[in-house]
Amino acid sequence: MELDFDKRYQTMLILWFALLMSVAMYFVVSQLAPPATAPPNPILTFTLTAIGTFLVGISFVLKRKLLRRSVDEQDLGLVQKALVIACAICEAAAVLGLVERFAVSGRDYLLLFVIAAVGIALHFPRRSQLEAASYNAGKW
Repeated sequence: MELDFDKRYQTMLILWFALLMSVAMYFVVSQLAPPATAPPNPILTFTLTAIGTFLVGISFVLKRKLLRRSVDEQDLGLVQKALVIACAICEAAAVLGLVERFAVSGRDYLLLFVIAAVGIALHFPRRSQLEAASYNAGKW
């Protein structure tokens, strides 16, 4: 049973790292692409940044809710789902940064990449989350 636990944790680490690296790949794409020809649009920049920041904030609320449910139901699968969903929502902020990069000129899009990367980094998987969801040994 311990082997399954370790494999699940390793899988979560790999998923977390892959989602973090996807933000890095978005950044690389944004640097290799030709610059946007549209003039700076502060309203669009502010709106996209606000939405991206809101999404990262919501990811923490949603993850907390799913982790509580995983403990209540003693479901290890919900821990992994919580991680993936939370990181994917954070990744949406990076996608908004990519949209901003191609929509307007300027370098404000970098803030969305930083917000997304920090959000994903803060969602680092912890063994304690799996342990809390597997306290009831009968479910293993």
